[in-house]
Amino acid sequence: MGKEKRFKHKLNMLEPGIRMIKCIGILIFIGLLFYVFQFRIVAFCLWAASGIVFAILLILLAIESHQDKVMNEIAIKENKKNGDN
Repeated sequence: MGKEKRFKHKLNMLEPGIRMIKCIGILIFIGLLFYVFQFRIVAFCLWAASGIVFAILLILLAIESHQDKVMNEIAIKENKKNGDN
């Protein structure tokens, strides 16, 4: 039998995810302001930063999803093992 994967720390991305989305929105808005006022390089840097934050958010959400899947599989196995169908 394979060894069960137990996680020391379970990600919960609800609150941090909301903060990250707000940060992305603020960066995009400030970048738009800089773009309008002809500071193109600064605007592109802010948009790149928002893209990086978004990519990090997606990675963390994928990790959380994987943890949920593994924990659900473990719970299903334990229920079957205990006869709680």
